[in-house]
Amino acid sequence: MDYKEIKKRHHQISELVLSNEILVAIKELFDFANHTKKQYHQIQIEKIKDTYSNILKHSFSGIDDPERDKIYIYVQRSLLELNDKIKECLLTETSGFTIYKMKWSLEKELENQSDEAYSLINNLTFDKELGNILKENNIDLSKDKADDTKITSRQEALKELFNFLWLTDSYKDIENKIIDSICYSEKIPWHDKSLIVSALTLSLLRIFDTKKFTALLNFYHTGESQVWQRALIGIVLALYKYDKRINLYPELEKQILKLSKVDDIDKQFEAVLIQIFKSKETEKITKRWEEEILPEMMKMQPKIEENLDLENILTDKFLEDKNPDWEKVFEDSPDLLDKLQDFSEMQIEGSDVFMSAFSKLKHFPFFNEISNWFTPFHKENEYIDLIIEKEETNLQVFVEQLEKSFHMCNSDKYSFCLNLQMIPESHKSMMMGMFNEEMKSMEEIAKDENLLNQFAITKSIITQYLQDLYRFYKLHPNKNEFSDIFKWNFDVQYSDFFNKIITNKQVIRNIAEFLLENEHYDKAVEIFKIIENTEESNIELFEKIGYCYQRLGQYRDALTYYKRAELLDENKAWIIKKIALCLRYLNEHKKALEYYKQAEKLDPENLYIQAYIGHTLIRLEKYDEALKYYFKVEYLAPSNEKIQRPIAWISFVTGKFDSAIKYYKKILDKNINEFDLIHLGHSYWCSKEIQKAIETYKKALEYFKGDFQKFNQSFVEDINYLTKHGVKKLDINLMKDFISTK
Repeated sequence: MDYKEIKKRHHQISELVLSNEILVAIKELFDFANHTKKQYHQIQIEKIKDTYSNILKHSFSGIDDPERDKIYIYVQRSLLELNDKIKECLLTETSGFTIYKMKWSLEKELENQSDEAYSLINNLTFDKELGNILKENNIDLSKDKADDTKITSRQEALKELFNFLWLTDSYKDIENKIIDSICYSEKIPWHDKSLIVSALTLSLLRIFDTKKFTALLNFYHTGESQVWQRALIGIVLALYKYDKRINLYPELEKQILKLSKVDDIDKQFEAVLIQIFKSKETEKITKRWEEEILPEMMKMQPKIEENLDLENILTDKFLEDKNPDWEKVFEDSPDLLDKLQDFSEMQIEGSDVFMSAFSKLKHFPFFNEISNWFTPFHKENEYIDLIIEKEETNLQVFVEQLEKSFHMCNSDKYSFCLNLQMIPESHKSMMMGMFNEEMKSMEEIAKDENLLNQFAITKSIITQYLQDLYRFYKLHPNKNEFSDIFKWNFDVQYSDFFNKIITNKQVIRNIAEFLLENEHYDKAVEIFKIIENTEESNIELFEKIGYCYQRLGQYRDALTYYKRAELLDENKAWIIKKIALCLRYLNEHKKALEYYKQAEKLDPENLYIQAYIGHTLIRLEKYDEALKYYFKVEYLAPSNEKIQRPIAWISFVTGKFDSAIKYYKKILDKNINEFDLIHLGHSYWCSKEIQKAIETYKKALEYFKGDFQKFNQSFVEDINYLTKHGVKKLDINLMKDFISTK
């Protein structure tokens, strides 16, 4: 079995168990276990099968067994846990993946060294609390550290402990005590605890274990900044993944439901979920940067170099102030400055605008260790110490500033520092100066926006950590070995535990609003429909559901909700316009015209309404009336050149050939296309200017790149109009052949 098949079978069996298809699940699990090299899985399945057979036998024997329900849940739990173990066993035996090779090596190592984990922690700290816990469990750490050749540094110890916690399937009590000692220690620094939380999260997402869940909850409840936010994210991810499974563990369920009593838990969950959705938008942001902004900046490179005076850039004056000419540089491309400002605002709001820039800077040896993708950026890190020691430029202040910055994730901060080693000293000073200025600027913006309150800091930590996770799942060389959490739907509106923990319904509403704002109309409408079932009639809700359906092209459903909104406010121009739009797309043009006329009364100078009345009148073949509306739009907005096209076409259809020719010539001067050329040719022909018609048709054929079939398809669509204006059918056929042979 390959990786995909193993994951698929594991998921199918889990679903069978959770859907109470126990006998089918047992049969499938037997087959699943037969693919492993170990026999004891089948023995365990037989025991579970016997227990379930007893439940079946006693259920209908007339004997009331008060423990039956508990035993049934025990069977479900046992099947799920065994299914997990078989999956991990198969992946270790057959996948050939790097992480499972690591896992196999770790398991072999731990078979011979039962106190390995304690040796690792001994290298992190010797605090009395931890020492007492280990002593109570008869773990001797008094051996001389010099004898321990395996651990060479604190950083190495952290890496080994991370891998141990990440790759261990089920935590025993003794591992749990170690994690607790780290959690509650006052001497182990926040960045080490944060790394342990990441190991717990990855481990829990890999394989379910109540002890891992409890450990994350404990780290969360300690409230230590930087640590509890990471634990919260791990909890949210695990709650989503194991939503149907948690209620099989009553003790764990009680612990989780206590979260509902935490102050601001609704705001915290909302911050995590919104940031997850923002992270899922990263590819769109990256694409925009690479396709819109970067090419514009590359075009302007010579001018930028000239205006920035790069030859004299290292003056003290430059380092004190930002270049006053920077904004002027963009006068040749005004739209570019707007786009860059958009990106700055998006960055402050938590959008991942740096992914494109830093995705190419994850090749350093530092990122060969999985733990380093999750290591919080801190100046005490041994890798940063090495960089500072080697550099001629004093990086100490810069690193301290970078550590405090909330506008770049930890992973990118390491990339930035590691990349400094590759840059010449002169450029390095310039970059650091520019970066320091930019960071000061961002801090000023944050102050202006009142972002430096406590909850804003919490949101920034959540943002940074989720961006770290995003880089790991998207950029790690072995990313295909992990289940990408950013591909999950996160349809939390259907989650039992989110609904139990989050009692403030505004959280779900805010998620729907975010999805709507970011054009995920299919997901937004699902949530809005759920909200609809729990709230009283709400005009705004009906409008938004209608709008989502409209953008999805489901105009009949959209019309239903716009009509509901209309009942609550029949004089609202926006609703009336939307109803008219849906009716037009549903080809109910008479009704659409009635609604557009209503909208016109409410807003007589609205060009949108005027134009769409014209469009609808065209569909009803009321061309003279439509022309009046288009002329009105042209008069009120003379710079709108697009209105000239329907005026030209109607002029041709209604026999006003001079007018048609005049307008088509205007169009061709600015925005020529092959269809305009065909219609201009028609207008010349109907005006008896046959030679001009032929020349224009030839130009149209050129625009079709000589494809006469496509030219002909467009040409024949207008035969009725040509014959109406006196052109004979035989002449039409001859003209087509004449054009095709030239």
